[in-house]
Amino acid sequence: MSPIPSSAPKKPGILAWIGFVALAVIILIVVLSILGSFMSTESSSDTLIYRESGGMGMTDVVASRSEPSMAPAYLADNSIDSISAEVKRAGSAVPADDAATEQRIIRTGELSLRVTDATTAVEAAKNVAVGKGGYVESSSIADSGSGPRNAWMTLRIPVDTFDETLRDLKAVGTLTLNESIHGQDVTEEFVDLDADIRNAQAEEASYLEILKRTGEIKDVLAVTERLANVRGRIERLEGRKRYLENRTDLATISLSLTEETRVEVPGRTWKPVEVLKTALSDLIESLQGLVDFLIRLVIGLVGLLLPVALLTFLAIWLGWKIIRWVIGKFRR
Repeated sequence: MSPIPSSAPKKPGILAWIGFVALAVIILIVVLSILGSFMSTESSSDTLIYRESGGMGMTDVVASRSEPSMAPAYLADNSIDSISAEVKRAGSAVPADDAATEQRIIRTGELSLRVTDATTAVEAAKNVAVGKGGYVESSSIADSGSGPRNAWMTLRIPVDTFDETLRDLKAVGTLTLNESIHGQDVTEEFVDLDADIRNAQAEEASYLEILKRTGEIKDVLAVTERLANVRGRIERLEGRKRYLENRTDLATISLSLTEETRVEVPGRTWKPVEVLKTALSDLIESLQGLVDFLIRLVIGLVGLLLPVALLTFLAIWLGWKIIRWVIGKFRR
């Protein structure tokens, strides 16, 4: 009988050691992650992070509890729209102007006149507009050379002199052909613009206050972007308001001037001999054109028919030769 081998303990191999090391690393990572999350939770208890929605995305606004005096009161709200809502409430809280609103009306008029001389009438209309405190926005005269001339003008005059200016312009012509007056009340739009501008300016002031109380770069950039948007809206509103002010402070009159039909007595400018010479010259040119056309037509026809005729003659000649050759064959 062979001796029974001893059961000595086996040493762990290289794979077992690798497994032990990997398990230890995983346990260490898990422990560190738990400690890190615990510490971040503790540190975040002293800081409130809120988000502001609107514009191009979400912007973080940070307010530290350790410095309550450095943040606006509404930053303590944990609502996602707290900052935008509070800024808008600050703008809407601006009191409206209790003064009586001035009525704003855009006044326009169209006037067509018959005049003796267009140039003189244009100058007279210009003097009327300048005399009323206005100006000529555009002016043009059309002269065909064989009929009455026409002129068109656009006048801008103070609205309080509108009726008086129309009366003085009628005196420039000999006959009023057409007259129309239009008015557009924009008082409501004007009032809305004033309110929107005041609210936007209050919103701008709120963002400026927030900008003073923020210290983080991301917060400064976020508030600066919102501030730029508000400033752009204010400029657009103010531009529209200036346009309406200009349209309502100055009325617009479109003036059309047409000369009376003139009958002129023939004078030195009438030269019948020159007219006869011109007519003969036109006749000769017409005959020359006709002759040139006929020459081109003949040359074209000859150039086209000559090859056709030659080909036809050649075909007839060949056919005749073939027929004679066939008849000669049969006779033999």
